[in-house]
Amino acid sequence: MPAPLPPLAQTLEDEIGRLEAFIALLQREQSLLEKGETEALLPLIEQKNALAGALAGFDRSREHALARLGLPAGRAGMEAWLASQEGAPYQAQWERLLELAQRARDLNETNGRLIQLHLSHHQQALAALMNAANQITTYGPDGQQQGGLGGRILGKA
Repeated sequence: MPAPLPPLAQTLEDEIGRLEAFIALLQREQSLLEKGETEALLPLIEQKNALAGALAGFDRSREHALARLGLPAGRAGMEAWLASQEGAPYQAQWERLLELAQRARDLNETNGRLIQLHLSHHQQALAALMNAANQITTYGPDGQQQGGLGGRILGKA
């Protein structure tokens, strides 16, 4: 039976797995956005939030493990651990984690831009519809033409 992994190594392995799942979800989100299938995005939101929460938990676990070893937080602590005899075998996992994190950031930024693009298109379409509604000619009680919807706000008497 193999020896158990050090806590930081186990955290790295678990975090890599979750990041890969997060990236797959972001890629699915991007595909739906590119196809304009925005209704299909709703079920992904809960999954995305759950994975983001899990990833934040891994970050906290890594910080706690570094603190227990007397190492500084963040990248400096990880680099110090990786320079140690215990951490040296896990350099490739750390580099993989950093690559995946960058990929997730890039995908998330791209998806954000796609969402803004969709929002902009919807706002333009709504403005065009509102403008068209204001151009409709109606007739008042005196039989004379009135432009727009009259002086009343919809929903008010």
